[in-house]
Amino acid sequence: MNELPDLQARMFLNVPRPYRDSTPESELLKRFADRFRLEEWPSPRLPEVYYDERALALGNSEYTSLHAKCIVVDARKALVTSANFTEAAQMRNIEAGVLILDPGFARSLIRQFEALIGNGLLQRVPGLQ
Repeated sequence: MNELPDLQARMFLNVPRPYRDSTPESELLKRFADRFRLEEWPSPRLPEVYYDERALALGNSEYTSLHAKCIVVDARKALVTSANFTEAAQMRNIEAGVLILDPGFARSLIRQFEALIGNGLLQRVPGLQ
């Protein structure tokens, strides 16, 4: 991203509340943002990072998880996979995925996530803006 100033990237990540943890949402988000900057994305130019705040709600009777694993490139192709983007998923797990070379599908996937943002279900992670 530092080498390509016009490149834009959005990430939609799960920020979970640990089981029975009553830490304030703001503190959980701060920890997530700090770890993301230090361990996951040490580059100065950051992508837009979104999360589903329902996953952090206290007393949430229905657990919510942003579990989709999708990559869209240039609104022309999309990777949809069961694999997490971790070392274990890439090297040890049995996963399945499909690369779809269809601009219509890629744009539909983009619109789906943009609708989640527009409807207020996904929010930018504070500290990663």
